[in-house]
Amino acid sequence: MDLNDLNKVWEVKPLKKVREDEAREILEKVAKQVQPIMMKRRWKVRVLSEFCPPNPSLLGLNIGGGAEVKLRLRRPNNEWDFFPYNQILDTMLHELCHNEYGPHNADFYNLLDELRKECEELMAKGITGTGQGFDLHGRRLGGYSRQPPLSSLRKKALSAAENRVQRGALLPRGPIRLGGDSSIKAVLSPVQAAAMAAERRLHDDLWCGSKSAEYEESSEMSNVSLDVRSTINSAADSTSSQGQKDDALWKCDTCTLLNQELAVVCEACGTVKSKVIGDKKLKVWCCKFCTLDNSNEIERCMACGEWKYSYGPPPGPYPST
Repeated sequence: MDLNDLNKVWEVKPLKKVREDEAREILEKVAKQVQPIMMKRRWKVRVLSEFCPPNPSLLGLNIGGGAEVKLRLRRPNNEWDFFPYNQILDTMLHELCHNEYGPHNADFYNLLDELRKECEELMAKGITGTGQGFDLHGRRLGGYSRQPPLSSLRKKALSAAENRVQRGALLPRGPIRLGGDSSIKAVLSPVQAAAMAAERRLHDDLWCGSKSAEYEESSEMSNVSLDVRSTINSAADSTSSQGQKDDALWKCDTCTLLNQELAVVCEACGTVKSKVIGDKKLKVWCCKFCTLDNSNEIERCMACGEWKYSYGPPPGPYPST
């Protein structure tokens, strides 16, 4: 038995709803289209199932790195209408990337662009499934049937040209790549490219449920560790907050009272707060006119010459001038 035959989707499960057979055909077609890609990278998906979650923006989900991939096939609030096949296929490629990378980071999107390019080449060649035997691009036996009359071909060509002109006026020109064209990044500045990547991650986080599924799986284990960390952090915070409170107070040199940090004088004895310069404490007074801090050893402000006391010079003999 070739072990490479296991690198594929093992089982498909549509929902028990209307048009169940068509949903099964879509899942089987998607599974066969991505099988060559899965064989190349040795990926396995045990179950590819259809789901219709309550969140209308959720389109895909990868559980357990390929244990099960869920795809939304039907439009919200309309069980009869399916999404376009290319959109469902692109969602499948996106969810397959979660077999390698969990978060939507640069490595994830580089792999997604690579898968899209490979899938386009396989679709252009008509290769699905194993890519061997009956899964190769087929050829008609016995040649082609007789060509229709020339007048009929001209009418069809004229009608096709008119349709192209009408569509060209409404739709952008040029080929449309699966999942969009990523070549625009080559002409963007680094800031624009970063903004585009951030917007892309935000958009994918909304419709891809793989990130939330990983969070739910790890939440039970993380709750225990969070409880332990919160207990330790609360004890450390209480100790540090007590130390910060003590550091925020200043001790009066006269009466040793602990005063608030913003207090200029001691609340008990009125002693001026000492100013620390390096390892040395200096007693200073603030000039009420220019707000300069002066040493208590001088009576006049060093900047404006005003007296230390607001009512004039202190009593006592003054030196002659």
